[in-house]
Amino acid sequence: MSPWTADNNSNNKEMTSTVKEEVSRMETTPSPQRLEQALEVFVADLDGLEESLLKFEEALLELEEGALKEGAPEHQNGQNLKLLSPSEVCEELGEESAVVYRKLRSGEIPSLRLGQTLKVRRADLQEYVKGQQHLHLLGEENSFRER
Repeated sequence: MSPWTADNNSNNKEMTSTVKEEVSRMETTPSPQRLEQALEVFVADLDGLEESLLKFEEALLELEEGALKEGAPEHQNGQNLKLLSPSEVCEELGEESAVVYRKLRSGEIPSLRLGQTLKVRRADLQEYVKGQQHLHLLGEENSFRER
């Protein structure tokens, strides 16, 4: 006997009715009103996230300003936690902003992005400067050997 004979017809009918019930429960195309409601909820959630991000950035800036007044805080391991702006990095390195931004973008100078703000940890900048001094000394040593 074939699997599609009368014995299996009752099973097929049950499956067909179950599928029809499921399909009728699903909305194939949401109504414009439901789409509009979903969009309004989405926009409200985005506004809430944006507001939270702005508050977070303000708190970070206040923390940084407080650190400037009191001196930069130190981490448990003695690292300086001061965050520098790109313009402060320019001053520290005596470099033009175009050069510093290129080094920040390439990752040569490690940086953090806090919302729309770019910051550099003082400890990272100090490591970068040490590395540059080491490279400079190696260059001088190599030029001395060539003479």
